[in-house]
Amino acid sequence: MKKIIIFLFVFIVFVFSKEVPPLSSAFQKGFYSRICMNRWFYINKYVNKREDLLSIVAYACLKKRYLTPALDLAKVLKKTALGRKNATYITTLFLMKKLILQYIFDDIHIRNIKLPIIKDDLLGKIFSNIQEGNFLKEKNSIVIKENNKKFIVYPNKNYNIVIKVFVNNKLTKKVIYW
Repeated sequence: MKKIIIFLFVFIVFVFSKEVPPLSSAFQKGFYSRICMNRWFYINKYVNKREDLLSIVAYACLKKRYLTPALDLAKVLKKTALGRKNATYITTLFLMKKLILQYIFDDIHIRNIKLPIIKDDLLGKIFSNIQEGNFLKEKNSIVIKENNKKFIVYPNKNYNIVIKVFVNNKLTKKVIYW
């Protein structure tokens, strides 16, 4: 019981404190939103010094699908090969999001656009399906069917990409790319 009370106290102090926690500790605890929202603190602290830590901040943003804030990190990841690779990954995901929005609203053809292939992210998978023509367009949404899965992709009122994932016609996940 005493351990639970101590844990709750530490957790509450952490959540409501104004100080930014140590990066590795916060990341291990899964405080991705908090890390991402404090990205400028980390950028100012580690720019031109620790791209490995800035990459962790970027990864925290991507874990929450906060593409726009992750772009702030992509701009400063340039000194190391890994930093540049991570920056390319972030900007590619963001460009995919923007191109999908343009396809939905403006009907631009994205079939011939060559971008790095991203297989480990849902947005990359959706983009590949659109490029390959494996979809149906219904008003302001895109429907992709794969075996027993169905993906419905549409913009919300803030022009973020929303992806609903259905398995056997049952909604299993709703993802928003900000």
